[in-house]
Amino acid sequence: MKTTYYSILAAAACGMAFGETAYTTPVGYITHTINTVGGDADALTLIGPALIQPNVFTSASSASPAGLNVVSFTVGVPTNLDATYVLEITSGVNEGWWSTVTSSTATTITTNDAFPANSGAATNVSVRKHNTVQSFFGENTAGLIPSDGISGDEIQILNPDQTLTPISYFPADVTGGDADWYDLATSAVANDMVIYPGTGVFVKTKRNSNLTFVSTGEVKITDTQVDIYPGLNVIAQTAAAGASLNATGLNTALIPLNAAGDNLNADELQYLNADQTLTPHVAADPALLSTQGYTMINIATSEESGSQSLASGTGAFVKRIPSEAASTIILQGSVVAQ
Repeated sequence: MKTTYYSILAAAACGMAFGETAYTTPVGYITHTINTVGGDADALTLIGPALIQPNVFTSASSASPAGLNVVSFTVGVPTNLDATYVLEITSGVNEGWWSTVTSSTATTITTNDAFPANSGAATNVSVRKHNTVQSFFGENTAGLIPSDGISGDEIQILNPDQTLTPISYFPADVTGGDADWYDLATSAVANDMVIYPGTGVFVKTKRNSNLTFVSTGEVKITDTQVDIYPGLNVIAQTAAAGASLNATGLNTALIPLNAAGDNLNADELQYLNADQTLTPHVAADPALLSTQGYTMINIATSEESGSQSLASGTGAFVKRIPSEAASTIILQGSVVAQ
């Protein structure tokens, strides 16, 4: 599950509608590896899209949207926005907060969630298409074993209630029409199933050799808010070139191991390795290792692991004990030279 290559293909000059200095939006590609174990056995890999879809709208709100589901603008808003789009706050104390769009008019956007209570009068936002199963995996560009109506490889989305949504690719000769991704639980076409910002998916395959595929898009330079629920969660690295666990922000985002090392409610970050074993890490109080600040620790070895890489386009589990409440964490955006 290692991201093997990242490249800046182009830099498209963009003027920010916020009235700020122009910047460049790097466009790139990432090659993802899907692991196999051979012998007709299932292998799981955790991956996710690090690159994003192009913005279709950027602006600052004309009034504070604090606590509201509707945000207003003086500039022209696309009137065709719907639940296939995501609105994100792009600066300030709430950078990385996002919500799915529900509708729009020429001057307003309605979101599924209310804006943070401390949102300012000129809240900078962007709007873009969500990443989806189709936009990430294309027409089965990874070469997963298609379903024949009975069996096949799967993409699995882990839901907040800990259920899995299994998705397989059905070729045209099986569907009798178009080749599509299908939700195996409902038999509905799943091309447009959303992969939410900062989250990853399982890929389950019986292939005998590793697979690779390329995802494309724009580099995300803003932070990303991710919901963490009791149980297992799949997060994905959002920094386009990858980053260490500490640089990703996990050392301060997760519920940490305390100075005594005896609290039982610390979150675990778990790597799913190519051999299907798990390597667990926790955020730790500085007193445990006499470090300058919070850092990550490999539980298996008791060694500091904050410098260990979480490669771009790869995923990891965050395990939260059932008695802890859901919350959000922030994954740091890419650092791009201006």
